[in-house]
Amino acid sequence: MATAYKTPGVYIEEIPKFPPSIAPVETAIPAFIGYTEKADKIKPGDLLNVPTKIGSIAEYEAYFGFGAEPAIAKVSLDDNKNFESADMNNRFFMYESLRLFYTNGGGDCFIVSTGTYEAAGKIVGDFTGTGKGIDTLNKVDEPTILVFPDNSLLTTGNDFYGVYDAALQQCGKLMDRVGLFHLKEDDPKGTEFRSGVGIKDLKYGAAYTPWITVNFPKNVKFRHFKNVIFKGSTHFDLADLTDDAAIKVLIDDFEQVIDDVDKVVSANATLANPAQTLRERFTSLEGGYLENKTPANFMQLINFLFSVARSIDVLVGAGSNALENADLQTGLQNLIASTLKGFYSELIAYDKELDGEIGTYNPQFQTGTPPSAAEWDDIFGAGAPGASSVIPGSATTNAAKMDSVLPLARALFDSINNAWLSGIVGTAHILENQKHDGLLNAYPLYKTILTGIQNTNTSVPPSGAIAGIYAFVDRTRGVWKAPANVSVSGIIGPKDSFTASELDALNIDVNSGKSINAIRFFTGKGTLVFGARTLAGNDNEWRYVSVRRFFNMVEESTKKATEQFVFEPNDANTWVKVQAMIENFLTVLWRQGALQGIKPEHAFYVAVGLGKTMTPLDILEGRMIIEIGMAAVRPAEFIILRFSHKMPES
Repeated sequence: MATAYKTPGVYIEEIPKFPPSIAPVETAIPAFIGYTEKADKIKPGDLLNVPTKIGSIAEYEAYFGFGAEPAIAKVSLDDNKNFESADMNNRFFMYESLRLFYTNGGGDCFIVSTGTYEAAGKIVGDFTGTGKGIDTLNKVDEPTILVFPDNSLLTTGNDFYGVYDAALQQCGKLMDRVGLFHLKEDDPKGTEFRSGVGIKDLKYGAAYTPWITVNFPKNVKFRHFKNVIFKGSTHFDLADLTDDAAIKVLIDDFEQVIDDVDKVVSANATLANPAQTLRERFTSLEGGYLENKTPANFMQLINFLFSVARSIDVLVGAGSNALENADLQTGLQNLIASTLKGFYSELIAYDKELDGEIGTYNPQFQTGTPPSAAEWDDIFGAGAPGASSVIPGSATTNAAKMDSVLPLARALFDSINNAWLSGIVGTAHILENQKHDGLLNAYPLYKTILTGIQNTNTSVPPSGAIAGIYAFVDRTRGVWKAPANVSVSGIIGPKDSFTASELDALNIDVNSGKSINAIRFFTGKGTLVFGARTLAGNDNEWRYVSVRRFFNMVEESTKKATEQFVFEPNDANTWVKVQAMIENFLTVLWRQGALQGIKPEHAFYVAVGLGKTMTPLDILEGRMIIEIGMAAVRPAEFIILRFSHKMPES
C-alpha cells in the first residue's frame, strides 16, 4: 500500500527484491534416554524425565554424574596367585555411550534421565508413558535421533522391543527424527530382534550389530571384588592369600570401614528416601506448618528431627548395626552433643513463651552428654511425643510465638543436615579411600588384581558410537552422505564377527525387510560401520538411512521457513515467493551434491498454484498446497566390477 505523501520533500522507500531464505535445521542432535547416577541441576532429582541439552561430557558429569560402579562376578587367579581374568557385567550404559558419542565426533545432545541407578525400575514404564522418557520429547523440537543405551537392561517380557516400538511411533508421528537401535548382546544375528520389533514406521528406524568391546577406566575398589576371588574353583578371601600379619590387619580394617560406610550410606538413604533429601523433607514439613500453623504441624517438624537423632544414636552404639570406626563414632557423637543438643536447648529457651511445657516435659533436654539407648527410651517413650506433650493447645492462638521458633529450627536443621551429609557421609567415603590407598601401597597382590581388572575389556551397545558417527558425517560431508564405511573410534573392536552368509542375512531380510547394519573389522583398516539401511530395507523409497534423514532435514527446514506465510493471501504473489524460496534452497543442496542430476530441473521440482496443485475449492478452504520432488542421491551399496578375457589383437 503506497504511503500518502503530504509534505514536500524527498522520501526513501526500500523495496525487497530477494525471496526469503530457508535455513537448514540441525540434523544430528541425539536424545539419549536411560539411567544416570543422578539428575540434579538446582535440587536433587529435578532433571528426572526432563530433556536437558548438553554440549560436552563435562557438562553431563556435572548434571548426571558418572558411570555405575563395576559389577564383578569373578576374579580368577592362577596357582602362583597371578591375575588371570575377571568376569564383569556392566549394569548401566548411558555414561559409556556418551563417551563413545563424543569420541566419534558428537556435539550437542539431549539427556533424558529415566531414573537413577539406585531407583532404576528396569521396566518399559521407565522409558515410555505419560511424562516419562520418550513421551517427554514430544514437545521438544530439536532432537533428531533417539538413542536408548540402557534398554538392554529391560528383561521383563517384551519390554526391550516395546521401547523401540514406542520410539518408532513417535518418529512416525513427528516426522523429524529417527530411532537408532542396537540389538541385544546375545542376539547379534538379529533373529529375536526381527520377531520382537513390529512393522509400523520402519522407515524411521535403523539397527546396528554387534555390541562393541571397550576398555574404559574403571573406578574399582576392594568392595567390588572382595567376595569373588577364586583360584580354580576354590573361593578365597584376600586375607587368605598372604602370610603377612600386618597386611591381614590392613585388610580387616579395610573390610570394617567398608561395612561402616555402607551403614552410613544406608542410614542416609533411609532418612532421605529415594524421592526427597533430608532438607527437602524438612522443607515439606515446614510448608505444612506455615499453611495451617497448628501444634500438630509443628510437632511434625520436631518428630522429624527426633527421627534423625534416633538414626544417629543407633549408629553411635545403641543398636546391633552400630559403627565400629572410632572416627565416625566421634563425629556422630559430636553431632548429637552439639547440634541436636543445641536445638533442644533453644526449645527450652522458648519454654515460657510456650506455656512451660517443653522444659517440664523432660529435663534431660538440658543435659550436656549424648543420651544413651535407655535415655532415648526415656525421652521418646514407645514412640514420638504427641502434640500435647510438647506444644500446648493454647499455642493455636499464638501463631506469632510459634513463628519465632521456626527460623531457629530451620537454621539448626541446616546445621544438622550439613554435618550429617558433608561431615559424616563425606568422612566415611574419605576413610574408605584412605584404606584403599594404604593397602594398594602395602600389598602387591592387591595392586595386581586392580591392574588386571582395569585391563579387562567390557562390552557396550554400539548406538552411542553410531550417533557420534552420524554427527561427524553430517558435519564433514552432509546428511545426504550415508554414515557407513566410517571408522569407529575409541573401541577395541566388535564383540562378534560374521560369515559372508550371515552378513547377507543381516543386510537383506526377505520376510519383513528389517535390514540390520553390521559393524565389521577389516585387516589394516580397523573397525568400520558397514551398513546404511533403515529397518525398511526392502522399500525402494526409504531403504537408506541417508535418504530418510535427508528428507527429514528438508521437510523440517521447509516447514519452519513457510510458517511465515500462514494467513498470507493465497494468491500468485505468495506462490511465487514460496516457490522461489524453496527452489533456491534446493539449488544450494544440489550444488553441494545432495541431489542427483546434471541440471537443477533434473534434480528437483517445486510446484504450487491454481491448476497445478490446488483447485478453486482448496483456495476457498484456505489450503495452499506445495508439491516438492527431489532426486536424492543414494549410496553405491554394491560396486560391481565386471571382468572378461579379451582376445589378443597383435
